[in-house]
Amino acid sequence: MPTTRDLVIELAVMVAIGVALAALGPFGSFAMGSFADRLAYWLPTSLLGYAMFRPVMAVARSQAERLDLPDSGAVLAGVAVAAAPLTLVVLWWNGNGFGARPDFADWFQLYLQVALIGALVTLTFVLIENRAKPDAQAGVSAASHAIEPADAQPIFLARLPAWWNGQLTALEMEDHYVRAHGPEGSTLILMRLRDAQGELDGIDGLQVHRSWWVARAAVEQVVRDGRKLKLRLNNGLEAPVARDRVGALRAAGWLD
Repeated sequence: MPTTRDLVIELAVMVAIGVALAALGPFGSFAMGSFADRLAYWLPTSLLGYAMFRPVMAVARSQAERLDLPDSGAVLAGVAVAAAPLTLVVLWWNGNGFGARPDFADWFQLYLQVALIGALVTLTFVLIENRAKPDAQAGVSAASHAIEPADAQPIFLARLPAWWNGQLTALEMEDHYVRAHGPEGSTLILMRLRDAQGELDGIDGLQVHRSWWVARAAVEQVVRDGRKLKLRLNNGLEAPVARDRVGALRAAGWLD
């Protein structure tokens, strides 16, 4: 789930998009009047669109992750669904502002416009999210496959409780938390998975799924279930492998 900082950034982006749309006046809105008139239309419309798209996209991407479906398909489906109720709201808004209520052809044209803007905004957020993620694949240590580092400990290990034995099997994302798994148990730490991965220098591992990072030395077996892959770990857990991670794992020699 997004943090308060993420939401503030996203709202700031939506305000900027609303101002940009008011300045450009797309889809005939330039004829509405002055910049102030267009801003009074586009700014609340942008914020309303965010309020309607955000939960739909979160559900769509969460379901895609649960079913191990491509994220791009989830984004497209989320845009198609969220654009429908937002179009109805914009129709009501336009009808109150401009008089006549559009027929089906006008409704469908407006739906395509709303979906296009929604897709572009969603793509912007996805790019921002991906840019913020550490390059997990580049974090693989070429020196050793051992879980326990020899000299300087990774920063993340200092966050583990006193009973922890220094070995790390996997990290699993749970809402705002990361669950660190080891041979003798697990513990929850309040941080994002991508931030935790940034503190794992010296441990040979890869992000194998949007919600999982796995230490290479902890992998005991590759389990195939039809088209799905899982990694059986030395503590009995099975970590799912996302389809878009298979190529990276194969290139790193994990699936040989």
